Formats: sequence, C-alpha cells, structure tokens
Amino acid sequence: MIKKLIVALSKNRQKEQKSIKLSDCKSILIRPLGSAIGDAAVHTAHLKQLKDALPNVTLGVLVTKYNRPIFEACGLVDIFIERKLSDYIKYHQKWDILLDFENNFNSASLIMDRIIDPKYIIIFRKYNKKKYNFSNIKNYDIHCIQEPNAPLSHFLSNSIFIEQLKLPEPRSILPKFGREYSIWEENSVRVLLCPQGSKRQLPETELAELLNKVSSKLSEEQKYRVEYLLSYTNNSEDYFQKLKSLSPDLKLKLSPKTSINDYFKLIDSSDIVVAVDGGSLHLACAYQKPLLSFFANAEPNLGQWTPLVSKDVPHLRLISLTNKNNDSNDTSNFDLTNGIHWLYEQISKSF
Repeated sequence: MIKKLIVALSKNRQKEQKSIKLSDCKSILIRPLGSAIGDAAVHTAHLKQLKDALPNVTLGVLVTKYNRPIFEACGLVDIFIERKLSDYIKYHQKWDILLDFENNFNSASLIMDRIIDPKYIIIFRKYNKKKYNFSNIKNYDIHCIQEPNAPLSHFLSNSIFIEQLKLPEPRSILPKFGREYSIWEENSVRVLLCPQGSKRQLPETELAELLNKVSSKLSEEQKYRVEYLLSYTNNSEDYFQKLKSLSPDLKLKLSPKTSINDYFKLIDSSDIVVAVDGGSLHLACAYQKPLLSFFANAEPNLGQWTPLVSKDVPHLRLISLTNKNNDSNDTSNFDLTNGIHWLYEQISKSF
C-alpha cells in the first residue's frame, strides 16, 4: 500500500519532452551507486569530469558517514547533503540536474526526488523491481542506457554528457601524500596486501603461494629489501597469523588500524598493491599504483567494477577459475602463473 502511494505521488516527468543544454547548467547533484568507499572512489572520476567540463558548476553529493570522507578528500564537492528530510527540504528546487547512479528505484530515493525536485533527473543503469519499474516510474527526464557490462567509471562517457561537452577520460582523484610514511622501512620495495574486502577475501593459501613463488625468484639481497604489509581489517589478525605461518621467510607485517586519511597515506606510499575486488582496489586505482587484482568469475563485478587504472600504469587482473556464476564473493581458485610473473617483474623494476 505504501509503495503504491509513493508511485502515485512521484512526479511524472514523461508527460512533456524537455530539451537540456548542459553548458548552461549551474548545479549538479550526484546520488552515488552506494555508500561503500569503493563506490565513492569511482564517483570522484565523475566529479572530475564534470568539473573539467563545467568549471563554474556547483557540485553536490548525497553522502553517508561511510562515503563522506572520500568525497571530502577529493576536494571537488561544494555541497554535502545527508539523507534526511531536513536536507531535502533545504535544497528543494535548488538543483539543475540530479544524476542518479543507483541500480534501482527505491522508496527512499523516490521520496527524496519528489521533495528536492530538481529541474532534470538523469538516470543510468536501472534494474526493474516488482513494485518499482519502468512501467510505473516516470520521474526521470533522461535515461542514459548503459551496456550490460559497462564500467561504472564510464557512465558519463556513455551518456548525453559526451554528446554535448568535452569530457576528459575518467580518473579517480584523491589527495597526494608522497612516499614518506613511517610505517614502511626506508629503501624497501613496498608491497601492500589487501586480500580482504567487506564480503570477500583471497584465501591465505593462494596468497601465500603467490608470494612464496615470487620470493623464490629473488636473490637473497632482494628478498631482504622487499617488505609486505597486510592492510588492517576486522579479521586481519587471524588472516595475518595464517599467512605468516604459510610464508615464514617473508618480511611480512600487519598494518595497525588506521584512519581513512592515514589509509590514503599508506596506499600512496606503497610501490605495488595486491588487492581483492573491493574498496582498497579502487583507492589504489585513484593513486595510480601498479595493481594485481583478484575477481570472482561473476557479473556484474567483472564489468561494472573494472579497475580504473590509467593505460600507463601496470595492472593485471586475475579471474577465478570457478565456472561463471552470480557470486561476486567467490574470490578463490585462481591460476597464479601470470600473477607470479607479473609481481616478480614489478618488484624487480622497483629496486
């Protein structure tokens, strides 16, 4: 009953065809795909594209406590709007465009759209749900349809924006800190290990096999200079102990718990990042670090979350050998042959 009421109250923007001239746009509000830090890191690429194409535009983002630090750090956002009624009322009819990156229509966002009521709403990839779908929701002005496996980072580049504006190639933006960070030893080759995400991890046995085989190809002097640092997560202490027992000869340490700002410094001061599909991977992309990434053999992650690494930055993506399924958390069972060769090459270049 409530959802039927929300549908009835939603504004029908399909009654009249409205043209839009993006060069005249003064303000753009972004509703991110989700609240995760990886989502936010990718969205900084959209913010940079918009700011480069429209230097005087006011940019706003709908934020939560989880993703706000990323958007604050990128330095491109003028206005932060929290997901609460008072902020919606405050910004009623104050926005020229709302860019809606969410994957589906939902009650909270439909209510928000009705209250904020921007001049135009532009949507991207949307999946039909039982109660909210394209047959009954008409509250958007433009639908920039995306290919099924199009990366989130390229949504603006596959839209009306590329037709009317000169957009740069997407690239995530975060503040630079440089190599100086006391957690690392001086003159070491710094390999940051991020094998755990919020819902997935690379098995300790597979990471140990990768690192041990790379180490076996190095000279004794080189082995001493390679430092492996395991990033901190809620379960990282147990993971570290298992990894250490499987790789006793490696120079392996566990990072202490860090603030998000210190985590930026940690990634920026590393030489190479080894990461499972997750937030750390996308932060590594923002810092343009040589990246060895691990993905489940599943959509939508293989397409939507393709790492946004520049062409001149070394990157190898390994995909699980498990038969393709719908479980993006199935990050195990990898052929490590190419990964061993790639990581050895990157370490060797760093001496």
